[in-house]
Amino acid sequence: MEDDWEEYEADTSVDELWTKLESIRRAVPGRRPIVGRSLTRGLKIAIGLVVIVVAMGVAAAVVLFSHSFSYTAPNQKLSSPCSSLIATPSGSTIVFACSSNPAMSVTSGATGSVTYSAFSPTPPVSILDIYLIDTSVTLGATCGTTSSTGNEPVSLAEGGGSVTISQTAGNLRPNHNYNYCMDFAVLPPTFTTGVTWSQ
Repeated sequence: MEDDWEEYEADTSVDELWTKLESIRRAVPGRRPIVGRSLTRGLKIAIGLVVIVVAMGVAAAVVLFSHSFSYTAPNQKLSSPCSSLIATPSGSTIVFACSSNPAMSVTSGATGSVTYSAFSPTPPVSILDIYLIDTSVTLGATCGTTSSTGNEPVSLAEGGGSVTISQTAGNLRPNHNYNYCMDFAVLPPTFTTGVTWSQ
């Protein structure tokens, strides 16, 4: 019985202490319950975290891809599918071309100029002149008259020289194909010559 009485007194004392503590808290003006302060601070922290997360979401950008731009003019201005040309005489002209292709092609987009060496060995004196004729034009009575607007012949000198690549008449035109054409006074029984192109 004495043990039970002591336990009862202890419980009563604890209750009294809690009551006094609560009255003291209420007596102090402006003092908030500890639980309320904890909730307020927790709410502020939570709002701060939300703001940080939103800000990070706005600032973060995903790079999809990028482009860089450059252009280089074609390196090889002229091309040819063969080294040995076949001669086809017609009237007072001889046309030299590859077996089934033009003797040379000017690269699309090519600019500037190209040079050619002297024809060697030198053609016979009966060869009057040398041209490059556009393959889109029907062969005329002479190499010089094998022409149409935008497809004019290009005159070459036996001793070599240079030719401009442009859309002007008398020049090599980009994306056009050409064969050699020689006018003659008297058809030689045979002759050999050659020329080298450079850029």
